[in-house]
Amino acid sequence: MVIPIQLKSRRGFTLIEVLVCLAILAIALLGFHQGQAGSIKIASRAEVRAQAYALAQRQMTEVELQLKHKNFAGFSDEEKGEFKEDEFKKFRWVRKFEKVDVGCFLPEPSADSGEAGFYQLAEKFFTESIRKIKVTVAWEENKKIQKATLTQLYVDWKSLPSIP
Repeated sequence: MVIPIQLKSRRGFTLIEVLVCLAILAIALLGFHQGQAGSIKIASRAEVRAQAYALAQRQMTEVELQLKHKNFAGFSDEEKGEFKEDEFKKFRWVRKFEKVDVGCFLPEPSADSGEAGFYQLAEKFFTESIRKIKVTVAWEENKKIQKATLTQLYVDWKSLPSIP
């Protein structure tokens, strides 16, 4: 007579099932870790860039305050420098004054229209009383030079040309 063998019900995991689960968990944790590391790197870069723009704004404000006391002639066309504070030693700044070229916006006056005086006055105004101020803050990050630039037009109302 044959005695039937009863198989006991399985109550655990095999070694292969455990190893597969551990491999899946390891891949998931590695992806999570890389995502966190990437977001921390992006946040720190954004913080440095925000710092650079704040420093550029500070330089721009200093130039504006100096311009209230002296005209464009008191400034060189380009100036470079460093920040004195220890936490900003990695940043360098460059400030440029550029004349505004509006030649293409002013039409050539006709000789018989009587507009020559107006156009000459407008051209004199743009060349003598308006400057484009550009402040660039640069720093090195990952062996590459990064830059943050602010640009604005400044009108020196004290040096406006008079009408002849």
